[in-house]
Amino acid sequence: MPCSAVEPLLPYTRATARQAGWQWRIPLQHRIGNGHVFCNDFISEQEAADTLMANLDGKAMAEPRMLKFVTGKRKKLWNKNVVANGLDSGFMEPLESTSIHLVQATIARLTSLFPDRSFAQADVDEFNRQSDFEFEKIRDFLILHYKATERDDTPFWRYCRDMAIPPSLQNKLDVWRAHGRIFREAAELFSEISWLEVLLGQRVYPQSYNPLVDAMSDEKVRDFLANVENTIDRCVQHMPSHRQYIRDHCASPEFRAG
Repeated sequence: MPCSAVEPLLPYTRATARQAGWQWRIPLQHRIGNGHVFCNDFISEQEAADTLMANLDGKAMAEPRMLKFVTGKRKKLWNKNVVANGLDSGFMEPLESTSIHLVQATIARLTSLFPDRSFAQADVDEFNRQSDFEFEKIRDFLILHYKATERDDTPFWRYCRDMAIPPSLQNKLDVWRAHGRIFREAAELFSEISWLEVLLGQRVYPQSYNPLVDAMSDEKVRDFLANVENTIDRCVQHMPSHRQYIRDHCASPEFRAG
């Protein structure tokens, strides 16, 4: 549901944990988009709608619209002479907004393995193998957000904290916890930086550090980090505000009128 825009105009989406899920807040030039993703095993639809309505930053511009979905994917995105794409192929939890990427990736993959009338089984199998790999790696990254929770104040978050996770995610966590290492596998979507941000952001800390760090003196490490911090500070000082940037480069009629 949308609500009216408020100040300050923020340049990012906000995701806020709720009792049985999370709420998004997406600021646009003329309004704010809002949604509440919840598990109905732990909260009723009315309670979820009430939670959303109670946590809007601006005046509601419509009533909440309920959308139901089951997460997952087809066993085979390519079966015989049919290729499923978009919502026909599956749907993932929208926390990382991966649906548009998956549409584009499926089109690119089909172009790379485009068939003739023989529909070679090797091409079909390779397409499905790559599709499975991509979905599974996105799945692991999404699950991490829930598994790494420190919350224990509701049944939903206790379930997430204690739930079993795929072996591939467990291995990634084990390698990280040992020496702070992250490895990106093949062409998986999320980079090492993305994994690092979630792991450290949710206070999943390694037990030790990469021993190659010992090849650098403490002074050199401090100088390197200080240079990174100073570079960021200098960039921020010269950047316009989000509102000013929009006004100068991409303002809509509604934004100008406001």
